Amino acid sequence: MPTLSKDRNLPVAITQLRLCSALNNCGRVKVEDAFDKSDDEHLYVYDDQSLGYSDWTNVVPAAFLSKTFHAQNSNRNTLVLLPLDGRIITGEHFIQGGICDCALLTDKEMSLVEFKTNVLSTNYLTLLQRANEAIDQLWHTYDSIISPGCRRVGIDITLKVSIDFYVVFDSDLSVTGVRADFQNLQNVFLQNNHFPLFFENNKPFT
Repeated sequence: MPTLSKDRNLPVAITQLRLCSALNNCGRVKVEDAFDKSDDEHLYVYDDQSLGYSDWTNVVPAAFLSKTFHAQNSNRNTLVLLPLDGRIITGEHFIQGGICDCALLTDKEMSLVEFKTNVLSTNYLTLLQRANEAIDQLWHTYDSIISPGCRRVGIDITLKVSIDFYVVFDSDLSVTGVRADFQNLQNVFLQNNHFPLFFENNKPFT
């Protein structure tokens, strides 16, 4: 998809966290070159296999809607997409612990998202394994790369934005059999890391 904004001025969501400096030298594309922003009310984020990183669209993608993360932006705030895996964070040193697909930001919120929409099996153990993989990728990206990167440039990210984490499966995939286990993973994540984790395909940004 083409970028949704031709305006390349850095939004507050990026500058207040000094992300250009915090994530400098993490990969082949810099934050200032990789980000996109939009104030559309409905944005659909997805893992683009052909590009090798996350992208979004403001048009309902009927052909693969179930594989998207729906960012609901009813207040029409400036919402920022940072494609992390395969774009901003690609250095060998960084990717060893696994990188989540993307981050969505406003000047008040940061959501880290990992897509597991290529999972086709409803096997209990497979779903649980992929969920745990996603959680590891999400936490490593935040705790080992983004948070310490911000600290190095004098920013305590937790004082600037609220932070949450999303694991996204294909919404057409039946995961009923593992819902209780997903809830347990959420509870453990919250207890250990003090941030909320969701197994959802959408979020209303405030």
